[in-house]
Amino acid sequence: MKLVVIPVYNEIETLVRVLKKIEQYHDGCILAIDDGSTDGSYEALLDFKRVKVIRRDKNSGYGQSIIDGLRYAVEKGYEQVITIDCDEQHEPCMIPKMFANLGDADVLSGSRYLNETKEDDTAPPDRCAINRRITKIINGMTGYDLTDSFCGFKLYRVSALTKLALNEPGYAMPLQFWVQAKYFGLTVKEIAVPRIYKNLNRSFGSELDDPVSRFEYYKRIIERELKRWSMPLSSELIRTT
Repeated sequence: MKLVVIPVYNEIETLVRVLKKIEQYHDGCILAIDDGSTDGSYEALLDFKRVKVIRRDKNSGYGQSIIDGLRYAVEKGYEQVITIDCDEQHEPCMIPKMFANLGDADVLSGSRYLNETKEDDTAPPDRCAINRRITKIINGMTGYDLTDSFCGFKLYRVSALTKLALNEPGYAMPLQFWVQAKYFGLTVKEIAVPRIYKNLNRSFGSELDDPVSRFEYYKRIIERELKRWSMPLSSELIRTT
């Protein structure tokens, strides 16, 4: 069984279009995690009869929505699960291709930098720079050969997720995932996905809108997770400390 998980938080402007496209390209189960939306997103979700909705009364964070979706996949016995964002920056038409290309890997991770084309949007400079720096740290620590450590468009083999103990509710959850993926021996490969930026002014929330603060937050989560699993700091991480 295959599941598609979509985190939702105040996405009323794009939600309906995205869900219609997901239904077009995926005839299996769809799970939406509404993270305390106040703009009518939850009510809009109820119009989609194929979509299972889990709603939280209070906003808990993007990472927590992904974690809840992955836990649901484990608990319900799914074999594969895709996570896809709701802001039109991930193309639902890629869903069948991703399911077809997992192969023997445990994780198929979308990358906006793997095979760049002239059709790709230009990434905001601060996001691009932070992504490259953090990805270099992750690669040095894990031995993976990632080109994009932050893309939320991923396909997971559910049996591999049972080993993990994810608990980072914020935007650094993917970095916690990479540390644990290495620790538990998950195999990873990337697939090129279009680089799309619809809203260049989208906020990360409070102090994380400052690139320096955001980078320090990401480093802090990586360091915390390495200590949690008694893993050595990478040389790249030491140099940025």
